[in-house]
Amino acid sequence: MECDAQEARSVVQQIRQEGGRADVCVCDVGEEDQVRDSFADVLERHGRIDVLFASAAVQTTAPAADLDAAEWDRLHRVNVRGTFLCCKHAIPAMRERKSGAIVIAASGHAFATYPNCSAYAATKGALVAFMRGVALDYAADGIRANCVIPGATDTRLIRDYCEKSADPKKALGQILATIPMRRLAEPEEIAQAVLFLASPLAGYITGTCLAVDGGLLAQA
Repeated sequence: MECDAQEARSVVQQIRQEGGRADVCVCDVGEEDQVRDSFADVLERHGRIDVLFASAAVQTTAPAADLDAAEWDRLHRVNVRGTFLCCKHAIPAMRERKSGAIVIAASGHAFATYPNCSAYAATKGALVAFMRGVALDYAADGIRANCVIPGATDTRLIRDYCEKSADPKKALGQILATIPMRRLAEPEEIAQAVLFLASPLAGYITGTCLAVDGGLLAQA
C-alpha cells in the first residue's frame, strides 16, 4: 500500500510540474468506509465526478483445486468488491449532473484464459457482467459504463506473473507467442483507450467492451 501511495504521489508531482492539475487519495478499495471518504474528499476538492476508471486488481496463479479459499476471497475483495464500491459511491454524484463515464478494467481472461488463472479469470468475467448491468441501470441518467480489455501489458502485474513462474523468460515467451503483434502493450496504449471511452468521442457507447490486446481475442 505504501509503495503504491508513493508511486501515485510521484505521478501527481509529475503532472503538476508539466502544468496539469492532480490530487491523490489513498484507500483500500475493499473497505467501504475508506472508499466513501475518498469520494467525499474528491467532491469537496472538485465539486464533481466526471469519470471513474476502476482498475484496482490483484492476481494469483494456481490450479483451482490448489487455490486457498482466502486467496480466492482476496481476489474478489479487490477486483470485484472494490469496483462495485467505487461505482456505488461515484454514481450518485454523476446522477446529480446527469452525466458521467465509468470505465472498468476487465481482461481478456474474461473470455479466454490461461492455465492456473481460474480465480483471476472469474473476477474479470464478473466485472464484464457487472458493467453491463450498470450500463443498463443508469443509461437514462446520462451515465455510460464500459470495459476496457487490456491484453498483456508491461506492468507490475504481468512481471509478477512471469517472475513467479519456474522459468520467467520462458513464461514471457509463451505469452508473447499467443499475441499476433508479438509484444506487450505499453501502459500508455491502454490509457489512450480508457481516455477514448471516457470522452465525448464515445458518447453513444455504453455496455460494451473494447479489447486493446494486440489481436489476442481475434483468435479465440
